[in-house]
Amino acid sequence: MTKPAPRLLLALPIILAILLGLMYGYGLTYDPNKSPSRLIGKKVPIVNLPSLTNTEIILNSADFKKPVLINIWASWCAACRAEHEFLKQLAAEGVTIYGVNYQDDLENARTYLKQSGNPFATIMFDGEMASAMPFDVQSLPQTYLVDKNSVIRARHIGALTPENLKIMQTWGR
Repeated sequence: MTKPAPRLLLALPIILAILLGLMYGYGLTYDPNKSPSRLIGKKVPIVNLPSLTNTEIILNSADFKKPVLINIWASWCAACRAEHEFLKQLAAEGVTIYGVNYQDDLENARTYLKQSGNPFATIMFDGEMASAMPFDVQSLPQTYLVDKNSVIRARHIGALTPENLKIMQTWGR
């Protein structure tokens, strides 16, 4: 004669389904821009990464010394592609944008920029995610507003638009 399964064991799938539903609901409502970045008010983190255009050249983020945007992006990222035209518009208006190509394939990134245009003054290539901790990368794209003293004033996670750039500029004052 077999023992009946304990009631807790029978309820386990229902409990797990409820927990997963709660986590899914939280994920749908979570806005990463509402959580403060530990980098606001601090100097740009120092990272040394190869240039996307020539991996023989090592770039240092300490050289980002004037008011700039730092945009962390990837060619496979749909939101990065969505903001790309706006970044090109900003660059055409004279805004300096430094790029960090993150967790990407080198040739895919180069091809994407060749086909879509390059809004970046300089691009660091980070195929190994070395910038994840220093730049507090949570999701792509991620954009930082940096002042003339290399101090980070604001961060935006998600596709950059004229509206959220204005909000970032307000925060940066």
